[in-house]
Parts: sequence; C-alpha cells; structure tokens
Amino acid sequence: MRAKIVLLYETETGKKICNAASSVLAQTAVAFGHTISLPVRQCAHGEGVTDELLDFCGDADAVLVCESGMACLPELAAELMCAVRVRDLRYASLIENRSLTGRDYPLNCVIVQALENETAALELAAKRAFEISAQEHLPIDQVPPTGKLAQAWQTAIGNADSLSAPYHARELALPNAVPEMIYRTSRFGVIACPPYAGGILAEAASALSGAPGMCFDEYAGGECALYAPLRNAEGTADPFGMLRAICHLLKHAVKLEKEAGCLEAALSNVLQAGWRTEDILSPDTQLTDIEGAAELICGQIELAGSWIKE
Repeated sequence: MRAKIVLLYETETGKKICNAASSVLAQTAVAFGHTISLPVRQCAHGEGVTDELLDFCGDADAVLVCESGMACLPELAAELMCAVRVRDLRYASLIENRSLTGRDYPLNCVIVQALENETAALELAAKRAFEISAQEHLPIDQVPPTGKLAQAWQTAIGNADSLSAPYHARELALPNAVPEMIYRTSRFGVIACPPYAGGILAEAASALSGAPGMCFDEYAGGECALYAPLRNAEGTADPFGMLRAICHLLKHAVKLEKEAGCLEAALSNVLQAGWRTEDILSPDTQLTDIEGAAELICGQIELAGSWIKE
C-alpha cells in the first residue's frame, strides 16, 4: 500500500513532534510492508498559506499539523475545503482521569463543530456527529444557533437524526452547556455545534479535560483529512495527542485498520507501563520526553512487525 502523509510544524517544539511522528509512521510502514511518503515542511510564523504550501500538500492522503497553535492552521483548513472540526477529548481509558471536573467524573466528549455558516457545513457537522454517536454508542447533544442559521441547523439535525439509532439529540442551550459540562459530565458524549458555539465549547471542554495534550482535532470534509494534536495547558506540545491523532489518521484517512490497532495497542502499553511526559506526570509514573516516547512506541511496533513476519 502507498500513501502520502504531509507533516507540518512551526516551532522547535513542533519540529520535535514532527520528527517523532515521522519516526512512528516510518516504523509502521516498515513493520507492515507499506510505502508511506512523509514530506516535512516548516511554516514560518505569520506566513499564512501560500500557493507553495498548498502545492506541497497536493495529492496528500492526510496532513498532520504537529502544533494546533500554528498561525496558518485555520486558513489551511479553509483552503483545503474542510467544513467540520472534530475535537476528540477522550483519554480516560488510557490514563487516569485528570479532568478538572473530578477524578470520578471524567469529561470524555467529542465536539463536532461546523466551521462555516453554510448549509453544507451544517449538514456535514450534524451527519458526522450522529455517525459517531451511532458507531460508538454515545449520547448526543446539539447546541442550536439563533437567528438566520436556526432553521438550516434544525433541518440538518432533523435529517441526520432520522438516519441514526439508537440515540436522538437533546437540545442544549449554549448558556447551559458549560455548567452542565461541570456538573453533569456523565451526560456528555457527542456535542454537535454551529461555528460560534463550537468555538466556545471546544476551548472550554479542552480546559476542563485536564489533559488537552492527550487530545487532537480532525478537520474533515475537505480535499484531504487534516489532523492536529492539541497543546497542553502549559502551552507545550505533548506527543501522546499526536500519537492518538496518527491512530485515527491510519484508521480513517488511509484505511489501515490493522496498523491503527497496532499503534493503539503500543500507545496503551507504553502508558500502562507508566511512561509520561512532564505535563501528565504523576508521583507513581516515569518521566520521558518527546523523543523517548517515540522510541518506546517504535520498539513496540517493531516487535509486532517481527511477529507478523514469522
């Protein structure tokens, strides 16, 4: 199998994340006998999206932006015609719950946000939210807009709801959404949002999650899938969000489900063995850095590859 995955970074920390991502993807390709092209480019801060950058991303199966804070990310998503952002904030199955809502009440939710006020973007956001709800058996909420978008949003929700089972969307007013995230965390699964509400709720939920560096964004509906790991609360990058993004990329963007499963198992093994980067370190765990985490993951994948070839 052949694939092209473009990797972009902006800062020195982003470069380290980029190198780690490249090594993990290259090791996966070797272990499973694939040819994966991994072109890398640094984007200068404030440069914006140039024709050169778009050409660089041309024909890619996926783009991995190694820093969610890159200045060009929103414009790049728009230029690639991405209409929806899916922010996956679930990580409690991998490490101890660090949510600010309490150790016994993890905020594990997926926020599906339309990126434009256009009807097609609203419809895609609604459809994607209901698909995730049905596939993963998660409850679903929808935060309706007011004004001109109200009717188009309700039509999109109604059409998507009619195709989904077993869950139906509960309507949740924006002023009530953040308080409910704090006091009724167990109620949340998927939250479908129009652009303005999604921007507010995505940032609020990321902060409440307690470990945004374990999480990632997927930009969907465009010319190719675009992924970006979130920065943690201290503003530094964490490789575990990147690794989770790569799992999703392999599974959904390039349709390598077996390989994605191998990486998911490797990630779980490393975390269960107690390895952590500084932002998620706890007294009973062992400290590693970006390079160390990638090396541990690559070792697991190499071992799995040797079993496959025997």
